[in-house]
Amino acid sequence: MASFCNVSIMAFLLLLATGAFLASPGLAFEANERDPAALAPESPSSDDEDILSSPDVHSYLVHCRDKVGRKCGTLFVEKIFLGKSEEIPTSCCTRLVNVVGLSCHNALTNALILRPEFSDKAHIYRKNRIHVWKYCELQA
Repeated sequence: MASFCNVSIMAFLLLLATGAFLASPGLAFEANERDPAALAPESPSSDDEDILSSPDVHSYLVHCRDKVGRKCGTLFVEKIFLGKSEEIPTSCCTRLVNVVGLSCHNALTNALILRPEFSDKAHIYRKNRIHVWKYCELQA
């Protein structure tokens, strides 16, 4: 029962990502992850708000969410945001690297980071996101 609750919460958080662009400013789609400056917290601007109100952005997030899938998405959220030590299966890593791609991975993660409940530890979540990506690149 407890694991069903955790899965439900994680699925809800993943679905929240699709709407986060419309509610939260500051998403950077083209952050260069190899640049240390990309790890610094981003400050919201009116340009970001214009981007976030675009229907194309919402469609992109939904597309990314669908590519991740519920099972793998839940595992990624648990690893990045909850610090779960459970290893990510090779099948999810292969899906992340070969199907989802870095841009979608970053966009979904940034959408959740921008939520008020996660923004205070944004730098930790960005590091976790990069760690998950690099781990999955080696597994895929």
